[in-house]
Amino acid sequence: MRSARGVASSSSKSKEKLSTAAVTCDLCKGEQRKAVKSCLVCMSSYCETHLKPHKTKKSLKEHELIAPTSNLAEKICTQHKYLQEFYCRQCKMFVCWLCTSNQHKGHECVSTKAERIEKQKVLSEMQAENQRRLKDREQELKDMKKMMEAMKRSGERVHGDSELALSELLRSVQRLQELLEEVLDQVGLEKMMQAQEVTDSLEAEIKEMKKRDTEMKDLARCEDHIYYLQTCESMCSPLESGDLPPVTVNPDASFEPVREAILDLREKVEDLCNQELSKITKQVNDTTLFTLGDPNRQKGGIFKLFSGLASRNTNSRAAVRESNPRPSPRPSPTPSRRESQSLWSRSSQIQPAPAAAPAPAPIPIQAIPTPAPAPAPAQATGGFSRMASISSLFRSARRGTTPATPVNSTPPAGGNPWGMSAVPETPTEINPDLFLDLPTPNHTPAFPAFREINLDSIQAPEPRTREEFLQYSVSLTLDPNTAHRRLALSEGNTKATLQAAGQPYPDTSQRFDGWTQVMSQTPLYAERSYWEAEWRGRGSSMGVAYGALNRKGSDARSGLGYNAQSWTLELSDTCCAAMHDNDKRDIPVTYSPRLGIYLDLSMGTLAFYSVAESMTHLHTFRANFTQPLYAAFAVGSGVGVGLDFALGQFSSSTDSVKLCSM
Repeated sequence: MRSARGVASSSSKSKEKLSTAAVTCDLCKGEQRKAVKSCLVCMSSYCETHLKPHKTKKSLKEHELIAPTSNLAEKICTQHKYLQEFYCRQCKMFVCWLCTSNQHKGHECVSTKAERIEKQKVLSEMQAENQRRLKDREQELKDMKKMMEAMKRSGERVHGDSELALSELLRSVQRLQELLEEVLDQVGLEKMMQAQEVTDSLEAEIKEMKKRDTEMKDLARCEDHIYYLQTCESMCSPLESGDLPPVTVNPDASFEPVREAILDLREKVEDLCNQELSKITKQVNDTTLFTLGDPNRQKGGIFKLFSGLASRNTNSRAAVRESNPRPSPRPSPTPSRRESQSLWSRSSQIQPAPAAAPAPAPIPIQAIPTPAPAPAPAQATGGFSRMASISSLFRSARRGTTPATPVNSTPPAGGNPWGMSAVPETPTEINPDLFLDLPTPNHTPAFPAFREINLDSIQAPEPRTREEFLQYSVSLTLDPNTAHRRLALSEGNTKATLQAAGQPYPDTSQRFDGWTQVMSQTPLYAERSYWEAEWRGRGSSMGVAYGALNRKGSDARSGLGYNAQSWTLELSDTCCAAMHDNDKRDIPVTYSPRLGIYLDLSMGTLAFYSVAESMTHLHTFRANFTQPLYAAFAVGSGVGVGLDFALGQFSSSTDSVKLCSM
């Protein structure tokens, strides 16, 4: 019989380089010395000192000694007690020479050295590929840091220039206000003084005329004829009216046209600012920092430095003209500048990864992702509470006064909260002078604060073709414990057929007893799931439902789409409708016997597609799914058929739903 010494000799040279440096003596108590041999009988490794008994004692000389090997017990065949020097490629395991003639006879068994040479080729290729990718990643990291530093300097320069330019614009508007007040004070006062002079002259003339009228009345009652004749001549002479000509008063005289002109000026300035801000925002949005993967498949706006547009006041200007608010001066922009500088300086805290690190740590990227139709998750966060309108620059307070800044103030009753009375309640993080109007509830600021994101958190693009949807396909089976008794399951619980007679199913709390419905056996836990199903017969419903959906009874609490716990698409050969919480939405489509259903839990979307030669989008639900979802099917409950149809008040052997294999 072949000895272990002879068997081990062929592999000792190949193993020596790998194991010698790591194998230590098993008998050394203090300092662990390097082993020089391993004994297959003692199952131990020995240094030069402890190996002497194997060279001197007769009983130990017969032991099989091989090159020092670690984990010796694991490398010995447990059945034949020989060294495992061969590798079985079919069974993917190490075997001894005797195993190759018994259990592994006929298998492709090669020596461990030959297998290593074969694997070394693959490993070398993988190592070369890894080194190439490492080099590419290091260059990408270098480019990213270089780009971020350049963007930091550019952003700081833009911040400084924009603050300077807008401060000059603010001073120009304030100077305009001073000139307007000067015109109103001087020219208006002059006109009022002229009117006062005319009024004084009229009052003096009227007083004189009343005096003569009294004298004429007294003379008319006088009985002295001589006195009457002497005085009458002077009374009949015309009254001296002075130089004042006849006065024609303008009943429509008012300074209201001046106010109209000021408000028109404000509207023109707002329109101009909005137009220019839109141009600037578009230029900023078009600044793409980087792309991941194929640049042609990147969704627009996903990697942008800034995002958002200034809101435009769409309220009627008539409401503004009816009121005469007195806005307070806006706070100084200095705090905003400090906040902005702190945000920009955040990128300077990024330290380069050590050269010896096995993998570079993720670099925080300054980006704002695209909002998903976005439900609430996608709410924009603004660094401000309220923003004052530029119209507050036209304040009517006298120069030299210092009005107090209101705290937690609210517009007066009946006032326009979007007009001139809109002022900041508290100091804000963003300079309110950069904005035109108060934000709407869904307002996105033009220059929001930076926030750091991890590249791993970036969502993959939405699938568009069937091949892309199939990447997220899941294998589903129908749960017999939920199937209605008139639904016969077949083809490995992937098909449900409506039968006239009930099936001998056991009673379970999960089984539907009113609606002819069935749910999947496992919940949809994947972030993205896609499955396809075919239906035949009069009609069916397909969708998803919470596991807590009521199973008992024939009311709307158990029917798919008739409650808040299920989202389905009802189909028949003539019509189609989306159903949720008893809200029906008709969908004008043709006959769709095969349906594709795509669930994205992270985005809160459930989309339905008609699958034929091409995929046609039918409907998308958007919801905040808070419980585990199951695929759900109703057989025979077609659109427009009603509750009686859904309850199974008919007999048919052709109504069925089948989960398709992909």
